[in-house]
Amino acid sequence: MGEKINNIHDKFVRESFSDVRRASAFIEHFLPRELVMTLDLSTLRLIKESYMTKELKEYFSDLVFEVSLKENSNGSVDVALLFEHKSSPDNNVLIQVGSYMFGHWFRCVTERKKLKVIIPVIYYQGKKKWELPDLSALFKTYPTSIADYVPKMKHVFISLQSIPESQIETMRDTMMAAAVIAQKWRINPVKLAEDFKRIFDLFPKEGYDWNFLEMIVVYALNVSDITEEALADSIKNIPTKLKDNIMTTYSRLLEKGEQIGIQKEKIEVVLNSFDHGVDISLISNITGLTKDEITQILKEHGKMK
Repeated sequence: MGEKINNIHDKFVRESFSDVRRASAFIEHFLPRELVMTLDLSTLRLIKESYMTKELKEYFSDLVFEVSLKENSNGSVDVALLFEHKSSPDNNVLIQVGSYMFGHWFRCVTERKKLKVIIPVIYYQGKKKWELPDLSALFKTYPTSIADYVPKMKHVFISLQSIPESQIETMRDTMMAAAVIAQKWRINPVKLAEDFKRIFDLFPKEGYDWNFLEMIVVYALNVSDITEEALADSIKNIPTKLKDNIMTTYSRLLEKGEQIGIQKEKIEVVLNSFDHGVDISLISNITGLTKDEITQILKEHGKMK
């Protein structure tokens, strides 16, 4: 079925959308205009309950929002926006999302709950170019007389790489703009530094969410090779306290990264030495690790029981 959801991209995207104000700004900015015009975004709310089964939940990520439509002749009704995030191409994603939708509708029918329209939104932030095909493309070897029976599933596809940074910067929520920029240019530290500079220049003097901003910085530093000099230059015009906090975060991550690198080197020495018959006492002298630590490493890598 695939690897369990635990990567840094999924976690960061979920956190970015966890604040309704940020999510509302994104929806307003990037969903089709004719769709946005029908939604009353002041009623947007994040639904904690997943649309997936328990079996699927650990493998796939979904974010569900409910929002009321603007008043019309039929009165106020709600729709659901189902966000599915992808950091790499997946041409089967519409089957995946379709299973969420029909599974939810089936539960509503069995529990006698009101059915709501669900609008699937596929949010792609990977580096490879990807144009999501319609569901019918998965059955293209069939003749039209048969392929016409494949369900039609309309969806919104947002490919971050195809959105110009000038459009992102005009988002009304600067924090969300910074988060999207970090996702877009995680593979290009030069562009990331350039756009961070423009984004940080737009930050208010007060009232920013430091916890989320720190998360943006941590994410950017973890997934890109942005240098200390480039980061410092991109934040030189922001308030001093905020600047100091960001650079402290950078230093802490750098130190952590160096420690992780050292630990990995020691593990390699332990494994290679053990494979060549070196005594554990001698490995301890070489690496500075205790015998218990070495034994634990060997057990974790299947070298000892």
